[in-house]
Amino acid sequence: MVLSILLFFGAFLIGGIPTGYIVVKALKKKDIRDYGSGNFGFTNVYRTEGWKLGVLVLVFDILKGFLVTYFFSRFFPNQNLFRFLLGITVIAGNIFTPFLRFRGGKGVATSLGVTLAINPYASLSALCAFLVSVKLSRYVSLGSLVAVSVYTLASALFVVFADYDLYSLLFAALLFIAIVIRHISNIKRLINGRENRIGSAKSG
Repeated sequence: MVLSILLFFGAFLIGGIPTGYIVVKALKKKDIRDYGSGNFGFTNVYRTEGWKLGVLVLVFDILKGFLVTYFFSRFFPNQNLFRFLLGITVIAGNIFTPFLRFRGGKGVATSLGVTLAINPYASLSALCAFLVSVKLSRYVSLGSLVAVSVYTLASALFVVFADYDLYSLLFAALLFIAIVIRHISNIKRLINGRENRIGSAKSG
């Protein structure tokens, strides 16, 4: 019981590590929240500080989602159930980081790491959809929404045709809802034609 509490508490704290904030603060001596969109995720770091720091943030956020979900779940007998629960926990930590007054990122990169642990095949399908969408539109927000939609659909197909557990589908449905809610402002800007594109001039 104590171990379970510690693992979930650890998952929340690791998910809450504000990678973009730490990287920019350490290497550029400034607060990323004062630039661009004010978010400390991959997109804003990429847009305001360049691709090298952006990719660094992306890799770390993906890794913390994957490593926590995959390895922490191995301490439990029902790994499928606890990958689902730990995945939700680490993403919640990213969105509501306790290190920055519970104001975190959108959870997309960390979610990618979690999906790789829960259903890697559906995750890779979503990643391909993301890359194609961003390549064609240059909107990261649109790519994220397309990716989570593809992941949800692919998860449903794996449950129906490949006997995957229902926890993977439930996770996909909850992830879809969470990502859409976190992107409501982006959706409004996309509709109004005011969303920033990748490759546009740096802000801040």
